Amino acid sequence: MSEKKRLVIIGSGPAGYTAAIYTARAQMAPAVYTGVESGGQLMYTTELENFPGFPEGVMGPKFMWSLRQQAARFGAEVKDQLITAVDFSQRPFQLWTSLPKGVSPDEYKRSEPNRMAEITATIKHQPAEILAEAVVVSTGASGVMLGLENEQSFLGKGLSVCAVCDAAFFRQKRVFVVGGGDSAMEDALALAKFTDQVTILHRRDSFRASKIMQDRVLNHPQIKVRWKTTVTEIIGTDKIERIGLETIETDGKIIKQELPADGLFMAIGHKPVSGVFAGQLELDAHGYIVTSQSYSELGLTRASQALKAGLVQFPTMTSIEGVFAAGDVVDLRYKQAITAAGMGCQAALDAERWLETN
Repeated sequence: MSEKKRLVIIGSGPAGYTAAIYTARAQMAPAVYTGVESGGQLMYTTELENFPGFPEGVMGPKFMWSLRQQAARFGAEVKDQLITAVDFSQRPFQLWTSLPKGVSPDEYKRSEPNRMAEITATIKHQPAEILAEAVVVSTGASGVMLGLENEQSFLGKGLSVCAVCDAAFFRQKRVFVVGGGDSAMEDALALAKFTDQVTILHRRDSFRASKIMQDRVLNHPQIKVRWKTTVTEIIGTDKIERIGLETIETDGKIIKQELPADGLFMAIGHKPVSGVFAGQLELDAHGYIVTSQSYSELGLTRASQALKAGLVQFPTMTSIEGVFAAGDVVDLRYKQAITAAGMGCQAALDAERWLETN
């Protein structure tokens, strides 16, 4: 028997929990499905210093637990379950939380698009566990990693995917940035405000970043670059202590070495957690969900289509009426806790008003 919900929130980062707080206070009885990792990326952040209202900073896991408790206090139903398949073709929307026999949540989470499509097709042979009148998607994005054996265990222990968030903790420390695009340049410049021991590791012999960003980095006295270099190993016990590198010399010879390191910043991109919505919602070329607030041509087109009496109607609505999206699964630019929370508030208000008129 399917459970009937007025509003389902998929995801439990700052966007999801903020949406839950607002909709619960509005007596909408939201149900939050947290996913495999309740709390999102901030669960891997040691101390959050740039969120207003915390002058001494706050530990990432504590901050997320506080948001969860606040949502529950106002009546949000928080379920530590993963939404594994959706059908947004008609209302009420159908959602599933089951997985086929033999498929683990971790395997599902890491599935390539074709494999995920196979899994979700199998899931949909069973009746949906949940029926929802409206949905807010806030599944976030995850930093692209190198695929090293133990890198996940060092997240928040010297390994970071957000220099803007964590740079201040590496004052006068030895830090390395992996990447060659604008994100890597921005991360290196952010870190250089706190330490003069910043090294960019890039697997090619030239950056793909914009020329202005390259110039800033290459002319910065505190930033060094190691070309044709890859990270092969992360070494440490409770935190990063050293990294293993391989560098291709001009004569083709490969030099292997270990260097002391306090911090390693991955700046090779972010991947929105949107695979389950492929074929259901409009996604951009990188997998971000498109709304009228998307910072792209697709977002501008959707905003133009949503104009009514000079205002964009329901800015956080996706390509499906009644489905809204917020946070890093939409935001391809800022990816900060406070911007995600703000967008979660907007999605909550949009969902409330849309439900009132439908």
